[in-house]
Amino acid sequence: MGLQHKDDSDDDLRRSKKQKCNIDMEYDDYSDDDDDESSPVGMVNDGFLMRLGEFFNPMIPTSIVVSDAMEPDFPIIYVNKVFESATGYRADEVLGRNCRFLQYRDPRAQRRHPLVDPVCVSEIRRCLNEGIDFQGELLNFRKDGTPMVNRLRLAPIHDDDGVVTLIIGIQVFTETKIDLNSVSYPVFKETCKNQSEQAVGKYSPNSGQMKYIECQEICGILQLSDEVMAQNILSRLTPRDVASIGSVCRRIRQLTKNEHVRKMVCQNAWGREVTGALEHMTNKLGWGRLARELTTLEAVCWKKLRVGGAVEPSRCNFSACAAGNRLVLFGGEGVNMQPMDDTFVLNLDAVKPEWRQVSVKSAPPGRWGHTLSCLNGSWLVVFGGCGKQGLLNDVFVLDLDAKQPTWIEVFGGGPPPPRSWHSSCTIEGSKLVVSGGCTDAGVLLNDTFLLDLTMEKPTWREIPTSRVPPSRLGHSLSVYGRTKILMYGGLANSVVTCG
Repeated sequence: MGLQHKDDSDDDLRRSKKQKCNIDMEYDDYSDDDDDESSPVGMVNDGFLMRLGEFFNPMIPTSIVVSDAMEPDFPIIYVNKVFESATGYRADEVLGRNCRFLQYRDPRAQRRHPLVDPVCVSEIRRCLNEGIDFQGELLNFRKDGTPMVNRLRLAPIHDDDGVVTLIIGIQVFTETKIDLNSVSYPVFKETCKNQSEQAVGKYSPNSGQMKYIECQEICGILQLSDEVMAQNILSRLTPRDVASIGSVCRRIRQLTKNEHVRKMVCQNAWGREVTGALEHMTNKLGWGRLARELTTLEAVCWKKLRVGGAVEPSRCNFSACAAGNRLVLFGGEGVNMQPMDDTFVLNLDAVKPEWRQVSVKSAPPGRWGHTLSCLNGSWLVVFGGCGKQGLLNDVFVLDLDAKQPTWIEVFGGGPPPPRSWHSSCTIEGSKLVVSGGCTDAGVLLNDTFLLDLTMEKPTWREIPTSRVPPSRLGHSLSVYGRTKILMYGGLANSVVTCG
């Protein structure tokens, strides 16, 4: 990550970046004089604060750490006074170091404490390498060894060329009471030396002499510690490759069967969000079998799920989506083309799943031919469709986990033309993408619009593409790789199914 410093222009870029950082830090120190240490004002612009969302509580002191993304190992170039107070480390003790030392219980320790979640550490490494945001909780230690939970947010700062120059770390530390003598995560030990010592000095009954095996004859990878092999090698392989490499020797097979290693492999391959959604399934199957079934499709089969309850009255042309392990249905076309405005949910985690109607405080106008998408696990968003007044282009959101779920209309500037039978999806948990569909005059569309629902005043914008797919309706839109969208099928102008 970062730029190679080939000439003076790179040095100038780095100096200008640090000068900018120094200016911002001076402002931050000035703010500290006003006893407002929790505020990051002056460090970052309003766009960055918007990205943090509700991560901050203005009443809780917040630690700020800035790391240089253009230097190897992301050295710290700034910490605020809250960091010094919370961790016990002075600024001059940490500048130039990677922040991982907080994972060590003793300042002289050479490796992180075994209670620190290796999966979370692996996810932090992946996000830094890819230049994307990270948010999670991690066990840290004060300088005196006191354990604390670090509620951490990492956000990369890009220059005008899109290069990540700084990493802003937002830390909220809280005390925790844990048994430091219990081991929740695997402690990997050096085993290569022990194995070689056992091999060196075995007696050969045929020759009557001791059999010696030179260290150089041992495969280089086997001379690594178990921790290095697990964290830096095995966790970076694909699930299928990990299953294959397990046949090399007994030691590697034992490592590949470790559930923590398998979870890291799955998380690196599929992402934190997917593995989080699959976590509950590992209680029955384990990560190894789950990865095998998903990658080889050996256990894939459709089965009819018998559920209780019912969606009444009967309807067609409704829209449904998954919200975690819940299936949510909204609207549809009832008897005599009656547009429906009710919401139903089916909890697939229940022992006996059954449909139930969600009692909402208010509902959007009834419609069919609309889309229903999920945001961040519990938020639902409805767009467009056909109602009593014709085609629609409105947007409504609903928090399914709220005590009193309420559909709220989102007024976005410059909305796309009204439509039905379009397709939509959400990216990065906050942006709604709408594509294609049919106008009131029967004209098929091939445009694509995006609405960022985290903005204070959301505004629709059309996404320009170098190659526009044929106009269509009734197609599907899926997201993969965080920001890539896959369009498939539908009915095109030629009245044939696209595929």
